[in-house]
Amino acid sequence: MSTPISPVNNHYEVAIIGAGPAGSTCALALKNSGLRVLMIDKATFPRDKICGDAVSAIVRRVLREIDPSLEQEMLEKMPHANITKAKLYSPRFESLEIDFELEGHCIRRIDFDNWLFTKALTNSNLTVLQHTALKEIQSKTNIIELKTQQGETYTADIIIGCDGAHSVVAKSLAHFTINKKHYSGAVRQYYRNVKNLEGNALEVYFLKGYLPGYFWIFPLSSSEANIGFGMLSETISAQKINLKKCLNQIIHQIPEVAERFKDAEALEDIKGFGLPLGSKQYTIAGNRYMLCGDAAGLIDPFTGEGIETAMESGKFAAEQVMQSFASNDFSENTLMAYQRRVHKKMSPAFSDHYKLQRILGNRVWLINALISVGNIPYVKRNIPRWFY
Repeated sequence: MSTPISPVNNHYEVAIIGAGPAGSTCALALKNSGLRVLMIDKATFPRDKICGDAVSAIVRRVLREIDPSLEQEMLEKMPHANITKAKLYSPRFESLEIDFELEGHCIRRIDFDNWLFTKALTNSNLTVLQHTALKEIQSKTNIIELKTQQGETYTADIIIGCDGAHSVVAKSLAHFTINKKHYSGAVRQYYRNVKNLEGNALEVYFLKGYLPGYFWIFPLSSSEANIGFGMLSETISAQKINLKKCLNQIIHQIPEVAERFKDAEALEDIKGFGLPLGSKQYTIAGNRYMLCGDAAGLIDPFTGEGIETAMESGKFAAEQVMQSFASNDFSENTLMAYQRRVHKKMSPAFSDHYKLQRILGNRVWLINALISVGNIPYVKRNIPRWFY
C-alpha cells in the first residue's frame, strides 16, 4: 500500500517516522495542509502492537477535533467492548469499583491501528513506505536527511518521530537512552472463555508477591479478553524477574485467579513489550524535529495508557508543523512551543501518577488500606478525578 516515489524528487516537506496512532494521527491532521508528507514504517499494515488494548474517551475527542465523522466510524468499523468502569483488586482481593464519567473502549490494536492507518491514507499528499527501516538520520543546516536500510535517501524540511519505544529519531536527534527508573516491561496474551468476564469493566489486580506491578484482565467481548502483567524495569532488572513466568504463575497458581482460567483457552503465546514512561520530562523537540507518543515517553506511569497521548501529541505536532511552515521557521526555539504544550497538558497527571506509583510500591498493607478507604462513598465519588 505504498505510493510510488519519483527517483528525481525524494524531497518532502514533512517526514513522519512510524505509522502507529501518533504517526497516523499526525498525517491525518495534516490532510488539508497541502504539505507533501512522507510516512515510513518498518512494518506492513495490518500489524499487531503488543498492548493492553484500552482506548480511552480521549481518543474519541481527538478524532472528533480532527473530523467529527471519525468518532462514530471508529466504533462502526471494528469489534470492540464498551468500557464503563474499572475494578481494582487489593492483595487480599477486596475490590473497588470505579465508574467512568465517559465511556471508553477495548479494541485490538491490530484492528485499531490499521483503521487509523487507512484513514491517514485519505491524505492525498501523503506518500507511505511500509516494510522500510531507517538506517541513519542526519540533521543538516537546512534539511533532514534520511537513509533507509534499503539504500534509499530522502530529505525533509522537518521530521516527526513517531516510531515507538525504540525510536530511531529519538536516539539520533534527541540522544535518548533507556532509563530503567522511567521504563517498564509488560507481557500480554489473548484468552477466550475466561470465567465471569465482565464485558464492560477493566480489571486490575495488585497481587502479593508481584509488586510493584499489576495483573490485568481487559475484555474485548463477552467471551474474549486481553490479559497481562507489567512491572517497572528497574525492579525487573534488579530482581531478575521473568514476566512470562509470572503471568503463567498468576493465572494457574493463585486460586482466586486460576478458578477463572480453569476452562479458558489461550489464543496466542505470551508476548512482551516495553513502555517508556512519562514520569520523566524528556526533550521532545529541537531543530527540525519533534517526537510523539512512545517515542517521546508519553505513557502514563501508573495506568500504562499511551494510545490517547500518542494521538494527541500527533495532532499537536501537526498543528505545530503548519505554524512552522506559515512562518518558515523550524528552529529549536520555535518547535519548543510543541514541547511546552505537550508537557503542560500531560506532565501534571504523569507526575501525580508517578508519585502514586512510588508511594504504593510493594506496600501490601497500604494498597489494602487504600482500596478499603476507596469504598467509602465520599472518597469513591472523587476517585475518577485523580486519574483524568
